[in-house]
Amino acid sequence: MLVRPRYSVLAAAVLVASSSFLLLRHPRTVMADSGGRVVPTGNTIEPRFDHTATLLPSGNVLIAAGMARNGVIEPSAELYDPHTGRFTSAGKMLSPRGWGVSATLLNNGKVLFVGGGSASNCDVSCYLATAELYDPPAHAFVSAGKMNVPRAGASIILLQNGDVLIVGGNEAAGGVGVASAELYHPATGAFSVTGSMHSDGAPLLMLLKNGKVLALNGSDEELYDPASGRFTLTGHLAISRTKFGAALLPNGKLLIAGGQIGGAWGPKTPTTGTYDLNSGAFTPGPEMSFARFKLRKAVVPLDGGRILIAGGAEQPEIYDSASNSFRAAAGSRLDSYYFSTATRLSNGEVLIVGGYSRPGGAAVNHAWLYQP
Repeated sequence: MLVRPRYSVLAAAVLVASSSFLLLRHPRTVMADSGGRVVPTGNTIEPRFDHTATLLPSGNVLIAAGMARNGVIEPSAELYDPHTGRFTSAGKMLSPRGWGVSATLLNNGKVLFVGGGSASNCDVSCYLATAELYDPPAHAFVSAGKMNVPRAGASIILLQNGDVLIVGGNEAAGGVGVASAELYHPATGAFSVTGSMHSDGAPLLMLLKNGKVLALNGSDEELYDPASGRFTLTGHLAISRTKFGAALLPNGKLLIAGGQIGGAWGPKTPTTGTYDLNSGAFTPGPEMSFARFKLRKAVVPLDGGRILIAGGAEQPEIYDSASNSFRAAAGSRLDSYYFSTATRLSNGEVLIVGGYSRPGGAAVNHAWLYQP
C-alpha cells in the first residue's frame, strides 16, 4: 500500500456521501478547442511523487523530496531552469523528507521545509519535527530548528505579515491526525503555538485578500484570523470529499475540483463546484472530463479567470469561469498524475513534474510544460 498524507477527516458516512454525490452530478461541459497545449520538457534527475515544487525569485523552480516508489525516500533536490529546459542538482536535504513534507517561499527568498515522513510504514519516530531552509544564492540547505509537534502531511502557507502558518498533519504511526497549528517567524527563526482547528487533518489552505486563511477540510470548513490566532467554523461543502484540488476565482469564490468521495476507499469524482466565502454555500458546477483525485498540488490559476487542472488524470484541462465550462488541453498526455506538482512560471507557462499513475506504481522522472 502507498503511504500518503491523511488530508481530511470525513464528516459523513459512505452511504450518505455517495447519495449526495449522485444528486449533485452535473452534465459534463468540455470543449476541445482553445485549451492550450502540453509538451514534454527535460527529465528530472530523480523520479518523484508527493514532492514539493517552489518557484524561486530567479524564475527557476526548486523540486525537492518525495518518494521514488512506496518505501523509497528521495531526500535530494533539483532546479528547473525555464531558459534551458533542464534540471540540475540542488544538493541533498539535511533530513530524508520523503512523503508529507511541506514547503513555502519566504519573503527573504529562502524556502522553508517542515516535517515529513523519513520512511514508509514506520513507527512514530519517522514523523519529523525538524525544519530546514534552502538558500538559493548559497545553493545549500541549513537547519531552521524544530516545530512544537512532529508533523507529516501538514498544510503550510505564507501569511501577509511574512510569518508562516503550519496546520495539522499526522504526528503518530497509523495516520493519527492533529488539529494543532503553529507559526514560523522568519525574523527570529522561532516556532510558536497558535490556535487549533476544530477537527484534525491537513486542510487545503487558501490565503484570502483580507489576510485571513480558509482551511478546506472537505467537510466543515474553518477560517483562521492571524490577528486573533483563532480558527472559526464557516460553512461546509455539499459533499464530503478528500484529496481534492481548489483555486481562487476572480470573483472571490473558490473552485473545488475532484477528490475522493466516501472515505479512504471511496470513488474518485469528476464533480466540481464553487464555494462562496461570504455565504458559506457550495454550488455544484460542470463535471470535468475525468474523475480526479490526489491533485492538490496540481491546480493552478491562469490569466483571465481560468484554472488549469493538471493532476489526477492523464489529460490536463482548463476551467473557464466566464463560460463555466472545461476545455481539454491539446498535446501530450501525462503518464503520471497522482501526487504530481504544477507550478506557474514567470512567463505564464506551467511546469508539471512527476507523480505516479497506478496503485503501487513507481514515480516517473518526466516533466511537461503547459503552454496557454
